[in-house]
Amino acid sequence: MNRKNPFKKYYDLSNIETSMDKFKNLPSFPRYIDIELTNSCNFSCLMCPTGNLSQKRKTGFMSDDVFEKVLVGIKPHLTPLRFIRWGEPTLHPNFVNYIQKSHNLGILTHMNTNGSKLDDLYMENIINAGLNSIKFSFQGVDRKSYDEMRRIDFYDELISTIKRFVDIRGDREYPFIQVSTSVTYENKDIIKRFRETLEGIVDKVTIGRTVLGKINLETVRLKQPDRDLLEKLRNEESVVKKHLKCPEVFDKLSINWDGTVSACCTDYDNLMTIGDVSNDSLENIWNSKKMNQYRSSLSRMEHYKHKLCSTCYDYASIQSDNIQDL
Repeated sequence: MNRKNPFKKYYDLSNIETSMDKFKNLPSFPRYIDIELTNSCNFSCLMCPTGNLSQKRKTGFMSDDVFEKVLVGIKPHLTPLRFIRWGEPTLHPNFVNYIQKSHNLGILTHMNTNGSKLDDLYMENIINAGLNSIKFSFQGVDRKSYDEMRRIDFYDELISTIKRFVDIRGDREYPFIQVSTSVTYENKDIIKRFRETLEGIVDKVTIGRTVLGKINLETVRLKQPDRDLLEKLRNEESVVKKHLKCPEVFDKLSINWDGTVSACCTDYDNLMTIGDVSNDSLENIWNSKKMNQYRSSLSRMEHYKHKLCSTCYDYASIQSDNIQDL
């Protein structure tokens, strides 16, 4: 079966207006929403503020009350939900139930996962709950480079988990199964082998380049060997540093586990918070003065004015084909 990505039309940037000419073509509500069930994780990945412990924000899990407020806000629009951001969603005790509730309302759902918690029963449950799309997150393209960044020997096990997930999905149309990774110093031959191995198994493989220059070594809380390795990998960073025409502020919102809302998907410490679903509607937050100020600034490519935006690049060749030469 030649499966189609149900989220593809939402990732199409051709219809996103990123100029501020009277907010031309700005949708009245986000085209999709990223939701963080938790900002905790069972991995300690060097490139991630959750894993390297540089994140200062309080750690927690989304309450049923906050999730219900999100559903109430998006129900009239049937806005798709992506369970991603700064933690591992499968750690949330009500994750499967949240997928089921969304599915029952006709809402498309997607998840990112490191795959470590997905035994056969969990896979069956999320597939049966109506999950539409899943992305398995790697790092690197072989066992060595995966272990360097993830700090865990799980590369072979993850590939086995993915194969098992494909088997359990069987002939069902969904979920669409993707694999995503990023690289630093890995050569094209290794990258090609990785791509060839997984393209014969899953529906899509995406490879970008890891952005490590944004990490402040003064804020990470790592043991010295891991700190030294992170510094070494930072020096080997190979990303082409071209800024995106930011689609974030023009087509989506990012909701944290506590209900606070950010204008930016890379905001791990509430540097670009624009509201809170506990005391305001998603419509008001989307059309808020603060959000419009970000739109105005980023439409002028003023990335330098915002800490997070200043190190945000087209690392996956989203807008510039093959800019990362992968």
